[in-house]
Amino acid sequence: MRKLFITICAIESVPYLDLGMDTVLFGAPLYEHSFRKIKDASNKLGLDVEFVRASNCEIANTKSHINASFEDIVVFASPLAFLARSRDIEGAIDYVVKSDVGYATVGNLRSLYMAVGQGKMLTGCEVGSASDFVSEMNNSGAKTFPAYFADGEKSVPLTKLDYLKRVEEYRQEFLDYLVMSGVEIDLRDGICVSPISEIHRGVRLSPNVTIDSMTKIADNTVITQFSYIKNSEIGENCVIESSRIIGSSLEHDVYVDAYCNINEGNHILSSTKIGAYSQLEHTVVGIDTVIGSHVSLDNCNIGTDCIIGNGVISVNFEKTKKDNIIKIADHSVIGNGATLVSPLSIGRGAFVGAGSTITDNIPAGALGIAREYQSNHNGWARRRSK
Repeated sequence: MRKLFITICAIESVPYLDLGMDTVLFGAPLYEHSFRKIKDASNKLGLDVEFVRASNCEIANTKSHINASFEDIVVFASPLAFLARSRDIEGAIDYVVKSDVGYATVGNLRSLYMAVGQGKMLTGCEVGSASDFVSEMNNSGAKTFPAYFADGEKSVPLTKLDYLKRVEEYRQEFLDYLVMSGVEIDLRDGICVSPISEIHRGVRLSPNVTIDSMTKIADNTVITQFSYIKNSEIGENCVIESSRIIGSSLEHDVYVDAYCNINEGNHILSSTKIGAYSQLEHTVVGIDTVIGSHVSLDNCNIGTDCIIGNGVISVNFEKTKKDNIIKIADHSVIGNGATLVSPLSIGRGAFVGAGSTITDNIPAGALGIAREYQSNHNGWARRRSK
């Protein structure tokens, strides 16, 4: 039985860029959107399909090489394929499967939505560009003539305005899909969701939320307006209040207050609370820990049931050292405004006095205070004003 291989290639020539159009579509690369649309079309046709990752277009859960037989079919799709209507994509693939045509385009050559061809490539050949593939076919003696579909198709954007209208149509189409899947969206203004994300039933998305790339959001989590989440995993019953989360994982029942910046490499365990305007990077936060507002932590390992006061910051002068981290054991309390200088170890149940600058380890159950005694300089304000 003939098998269908589909890959999405980097855009070789994008006339739309001449009109000032970006190759990034509302929070996700164009090829991610095309990947979903072509996959849906292939599934509707009931085809035996294998998706292949092309050069410079990495898509998760796909292979990087084609192992096609002489009679198999290979489809090279442009990242702009999402702009074509579904029936045109289905028609192009179905036409090539049922005939012996060399390759086909949806729309016209200017749009280059899709190039389809028989698999005359060597087994294990790495996927390159569509033109490389066509050249390979020609060199092998295969006939490669274009078959055009939907000539003059209205969905082919010829101006920037046409392009933006088609993008908005697709955004609305994908939000329809999410709502039918059980995602709660009351107002769609500015909601941008990557089609390779995974959003479960009961998730509530507020206006102006962006879910980018491979993000997973579990049941009954609330994402409020202006939040941006990319390549992250959010557990059940979390609340994200207008914050930015990138490359991090949050377990269930985590609360992130407004305007936090949860950067790369964080693991936030369940029932944790993070105060407003806080910033975390490469940090592990234990169960039931409370982090105050305006906290800045980098390369820290915080235990269970800890309290990190408002304004606490970590200082790490040598991030490249593997063991240059701050360890805060279970049930510890870090007072407001404390500065923790790594490497540092704070023992179980220890306390750090507010406003302290801690540079040495603190044993379990101890109180660490590092503050200079106060001195008052009488008349200083009057002398300064002269």
